[in-house]
Formats: sequence, structure tokens, C-alpha cells
Amino acid sequence: MLSDRMAIFIAVLSTISIGVGEFFASDATKRARSHEVTSMMFVAGVLLTGAVALVWPGNPTSRDLAFGALAGIANGLGVLLLYAAYSRGSLRSAAPSAAVVMTGVPVLWAVLVSGENPSLVVSVGIAIGLVAIALSSYQPADAEDAGDDDDRGALPIAIVAGAVFGVLLILLGEIGEGSGGTPLVVQRSVGFVVAASLTRATGPRVFPENPQDRLLSFVVGLFATGAIVLFVVALQLGASLSIASVLSSQYAGVAVLLRVAFKGQRLLPTQAAGLLAASVAVALITLG
Repeated sequence: MLSDRMAIFIAVLSTISIGVGEFFASDATKRARSHEVTSMMFVAGVLLTGAVALVWPGNPTSRDLAFGALAGIANGLGVLLLYAAYSRGSLRSAAPSAAVVMTGVPVLWAVLVSGENPSLVVSVGIAIGLVAIALSSYQPADAEDAGDDDDRGALPIAIVAGAVFGVLLILLGEIGEGSGGTPLVVQRSVGFVVAASLTRATGPRVFPENPQDRLLSFVVGLFATGAIVLFVVALQLGASLSIASVLSSQYAGVAVLLRVAFKGQRLLPTQAAGLLAASVAVALITLG
């Protein structure tokens, strides 16, 4: 029981980490080309996971390394697809769609394929958590993203991005216990190759030109990678894939709270409801 509670706690830390990363990313992608930010983010990831592997060597098998590589491909493509959705449509449409699909894919996989059988209390918590993701990340139309945005064109891309991120979580769940941090180094390295290749193919540079933008992008990468490491640790401590996915995907609420606290953003009723629902979901999953 103590191990289960610890796994849930670490999954919550994962969502805090990625929420902080998204908070910084919202500034970084306004100051530099999003693909360049993504490439620099993965550089930070390679360095951080390299340090993690030194203190968490483990004994990875070729299967663990293969799943790490596949997760890297999914991670790189997922980020690039999501930014493409943002560029074609509005955040208010793309973000909730991608987030819900990202969580729904591993939940369905865990229940239908892996045979997970969560209790009624946990199942209710998962369902509330899915609703919380959509509510906390929803943005209404405003002066910036209303107008020429074609949400109908962006929505399919956002859904595909969410599905790719969902596959990423499933692949991370296949990394075996005792494999240590090496599969995560592979994951981040392959993700960097994917992101850097597409970035260079679509623009003049791989990394942001301004040193401040490179530093901010690097910070984003540290928090994003920290979230991945914590997610894998939560799984290896015994958290089920469905529970860890729902808990770790509440990052939008964290980003919203940070924008309210530091950017003066008004907390919308739907976002407040989402944050409350997320708290209820975490409580139910913990009790279950």
C-alpha cells in the first residue's frame, strides 16, 4: 500500500514538472520558432537523462532499449504535430482534444489489452480525471486566437498528436523494471534526431538564434524530461498505466495556475471546475 501511494505521489510530481515546462514553453514558442524550441528541449533531455543513467544504471535489455527508441520517435513526432495544430487553429480547440486523446489511448490499452481491472472508485476517479483535463485546458475564443483560425483543419492534427502521445505513454510503460535510466537516454536521443531533422528541413536553423531563447528552451527541456523520468519511476513503483496516465496528464491545470499567479491571467469558471475535478480524481484514485 505504501508503495502504491508513493507511485501516485510521483505521478503527481510528473504532472507538476510538465506543467511548469508548459508554462515556460508558452513563452519560448512565442519568442522563437517552435521547432527550434523543440530541438533545444531535447538537448536538455539528453543531458539530464544521461545524468540520471549515471546514478540509475540498471540492467536494460535490448527490448528495453528498443521501446526507448520507439518512445523517442513518438515523442518527437507528437510535439511537432501538436505545434502544427496550434499553428493552423486555436489553442482552445487543439489543446483539450490532444490532452483527452493522449490520456484515453493508454487507459483503453490498459483495460482492453493489458487486462487491468481497476476498482469502481478508481474507475470513477479516472473518468473524472479525463473530464478535468478537458475543462482545465479549455480556452475560449479571444482577440488573439479568434478570426482566421481554421479549427476544423487543426482538430484532426490535434487528435493525431494526442494519439501519438498516448502511444508514447504505452511505450514507456513497456520499459522493464530494473532497466535503469539508459532507455530514457535512448528515448531522448532519438527524439532529438527526429525533431532536429524536421527542424532543419523546414528552416534555416536547428536551435533558436537568441541565447536567451536557447536558455529558456533548455529549461523547458529539463522540466519536460523530468516529467518523463518521474512517469517511468511511478510505473516501476507499481502504478498502473491507466492511473499514471490520468494523473500525469493533469499538467494543464498546473500551467493554468502558474499563468494566473505570474501572468495575471483570469481563472475561468471552466478552468476552476477542471482544477476541482482534478483534485477529486486524485483523491479517488488514491483512496481506491
